[in-house]
Amino acid sequence: MELLTKILITVIVVLVGAKSLYWTWTSHIDLKATIRKFVTQEPKIADTVVTRDPNKLYQNGVAVADITGTVQINDGTVLLTQIANVSGLDKSQPIEYGRLKLKVTIVRSTIGMKTVVSDKGSSVLQNVMEGVTCEKLE
Repeated sequence: MELLTKILITVIVVLVGAKSLYWTWTSHIDLKATIRKFVTQEPKIADTVVTRDPNKLYQNGVAVADITGTVQINDGTVLLTQIANVSGLDKSQPIEYGRLKLKVTIVRSTIGMKTVVSDKGSSVLQNVMEGVTCEKLE
């Protein structure tokens, strides 16, 4: 019975460890925001680590745009076909997408408001930029 208990405990520890490692390597962890959140307030266990939304662009750790189109990552550039809600975006400052640091070099067009109609319904996007080409900084 003791051997069975030891085997069961070992299997549970290995599974929990494997799941933790998988989450660590597949999540975009924002270290600065995690430390800031941990230091400035008493965290809840589930909210201890801050992760980033893969469908957003960030500047200085703050979400400044929603990615509403496709993303094409090339050798030295990244093409964002469409981003929305960019009122807080400063094009002269670096932006962050996932683990990439980027500089906006070209914006093909800027639209104040765009209506998107599909089978799922319609939505209105505001402060839209299309054809945004960015240069990788690091």
